[in-house]
Amino acid sequence: MKSLPLPGWRPILTAFTIWFLHFMVCWAAAEIWPHQWTANAVAWAATVIALLAVGAHLKRVRARHAAGQLPGWHYRFAQGAMAIATAAVLFGALPSLVFLP
Repeated sequence: MKSLPLPGWRPILTAFTIWFLHFMVCWAAAEIWPHQWTANAVAWAATVIALLAVGAHLKRVRARHAAGQLPGWHYRFAQGAMAIATAAVLFGALPSLVFLP
């Protein structure tokens, strides 16, 4: 039985890893500094960093696809994963905007 090539799945996993790291940083900040401006500032900074990371990841994925290193199927799934990760990062930062101390 042939296994799936990991390099084709790496862009998908990278997008979800960025989302996971953003979530963990926001959650940890809310636990360390509950109902304080520091937690909101950390969440906002993490959101900017995560969005920049997704943007850089998108640029790398497009370059790999243009070079023929990433098949169309994996490319489409990677684009979907990046769209989900972007929406999740933005929604993950929403409580820090709504529930200001």
